[in-house]
Amino acid sequence: MSPTPVLLDCDPGIDDALAIAYLVAEHRAGRIDLTGVVCTAGNVGLEDTVGNACAWLDLAGSAELPVAAGAPGPIVVPHVLTPETHGPRGAGFAELTTTTRAVDPRDGARLWVDAARAHPGELLGIVTGPSSTLAHALALDPALPRLLGGLVVMGGTFRGHPGNTTPVSEWNVDVDPEAADRVCRAWEDARAADPAVPAPLWCGLNLTERAVWTPERSRCLLETSGSPLARQLTEALRFYFGFHDSVGEGYLAQVHDPFVAWMALHPQAVVAEVAHVRVECVGEHTRGMTVADVRGHRGRVDNARIATDVLVPGGPDAVLDEICAAIVSLAGRPD
Repeated sequence: MSPTPVLLDCDPGIDDALAIAYLVAEHRAGRIDLTGVVCTAGNVGLEDTVGNACAWLDLAGSAELPVAAGAPGPIVVPHVLTPETHGPRGAGFAELTTTTRAVDPRDGARLWVDAARAHPGELLGIVTGPSSTLAHALALDPALPRLLGGLVVMGGTFRGHPGNTTPVSEWNVDVDPEAADRVCRAWEDARAADPAVPAPLWCGLNLTERAVWTPERSRCLLETSGSPLARQLTEALRFYFGFHDSVGEGYLAQVHDPFVAWMALHPQAVVAEVAHVRVECVGEHTRGMTVADVRGHRGRVDNARIATDVLVPGGPDAVLDEICAAIVSLAGRPD
């Protein structure tokens, strides 16, 4: 079988950097075909998002592939940056060199559509930042849900799990709830017309906060790979440890994005429940809340699957060990 074509839509961001390195490793191993990277403004502005993505691809030794600039911010509200979380440029303490990698002239929304039409029924889309560019792509081509082979989204929080931006909202959704809700409505319409359209997998904080990277794992990464990639990832994560410590989580890092990328590539290992999901865009206290109807109260077609667990001995911790090993494989042992 040919490798699964994958398109990553990201906003690097520190945990996005780990996801990029992991997907490059899986591409090099022949398990996926990383067909392109879309950069959406999120943790940092669009210029830094594109530059960071290219720099991390360079460090990971990625071959040339399309990298496109997507949405410069949310589709309705002003853009809110998070320098306290990922650093002023989105790479923590890492020192990323200026890339010579060419940026694709296409808009990120066009790259979504072109990639889906080049691989109809096969392309796996992974979104680890706000859904802003994907919302634009859906406006550009409403057939996109029927063209994709699958969609996996890092976003939201479910089962009563608290948010990380407001009491009820997760950051990727909170920064652009209108875009996230457009994604929900697009797949609801598509599945109402054709139930064979695969429902997106939503990976929320209820599961992703269990993916915890520790200083011990960073030391292991450095000891087994002295590569520039390992050193810069470790420096980026050192900033992320400090942020989590400052908000009472401890000196560790919740690395949502590489965990979600792993789940996207291992669907058989993901436990999920079907639901009808919409995003609250108006409420004074609930804006950005992902509202999941798992009992059919609304009588609407299921438009989502909500990830609740992984069927792996050792759980998310073992998954991070696998991701770390994949990143090490990019450079091998130090000289």
